[in-house]
Amino acid sequence: MFTLRRSLLITAAALALPCAGLAQGFPSKPIRLVVPFPAGGPSDTTARAIATGLGQKLGQPVVVENKPGAGAIVGSEAVLQQPADGHTLLMASNVVSTGKWLYPNMSFDPLREFRAVAGVFKSPHQVVVAPGFKGKGIQDLIRMAKEKGEAMNYASSGAGTMPHLGAERFKQVVGVSMTPIPYRGSAPALTAVLAGEVPVYFDIEFSAQSMLKSGKLRSLGVTSLERSPQFPDVPTLDEQGVKGFELYSWFGIVARSGTPDAIVQKLNASLNEVMQESDFKTRLAALGAQPIGGSPAVFQKMIESDSALWGDVIKKAKIQLD
Repeated sequence: MFTLRRSLLITAAALALPCAGLAQGFPSKPIRLVVPFPAGGPSDTTARAIATGLGQKLGQPVVVENKPGAGAIVGSEAVLQQPADGHTLLMASNVVSTGKWLYPNMSFDPLREFRAVAGVFKSPHQVVVAPGFKGKGIQDLIRMAKEKGEAMNYASSGAGTMPHLGAERFKQVVGVSMTPIPYRGSAPALTAVLAGEVPVYFDIEFSAQSMLKSGKLRSLGVTSLERSPQFPDVPTLDEQGVKGFELYSWFGIVARSGTPDAIVQKLNASLNEVMQESDFKTRLAALGAQPIGGSPAVFQKMIESDSALWGDVIKKAKIQLD
């Protein structure tokens, strides 16, 4: 028995050596961090802040590359064309969770072909209306929507985006009918609400915060379970009777499936160190975002539960994109 146990321990140690060697020699060249969105947005800004700190931790430059297009599919495919060695990473978002449900003809399954490295940040949404909106809280919106039915419009930043899907989930939870009016991004959607073209928009907080703080627009509620530090006077939807309702847009780092565990763990440890630095926390606070952090397993579980949630919402709403 002793001999067998000793043999098993020796075998396990021998198997661990190649993995340890992989992590020790990583990275052997500059790392590419692909952002599947245009330059200048919150994901791009955060990616560049991460790249600087991560490069310092790992001893190799981390180069941010913007590859927008097709709802983040272009950037995702660019990462999948590279070896699974940790030298090409993706700045992922909820699209990893929603992609396979929205795009039935997509050439890859994000849940199978990517693995979590680390969650970076999440932002709740604000239910944004113009100052002249005839209602003070979320129950007023629900009442109006029940009275008007499909004649009640809401803005979206495009089909399949989180403001669109979040509003569809809200409709399903509270039992109302509203019609989405798509715009090309959050900026024109906010402008449409301000101009009175549409009455309401479920915008990501970091996008809406400047107009909310200036008083150009106001919020009927925030979609986190706790009030936002940026807007402590805005009640949550949960407080206003929509119990348990949560809606977040999130961003994090993923790698190709098949990337060795040791490399993923090394990247995760370095990313968590970057996220603990005061400069990075200040950047997130300015965005109205909350850090995620934690282990790859925690982030992977978050992605999978998010996928199950949005898969159900998308099926019920019968949303499909080409």
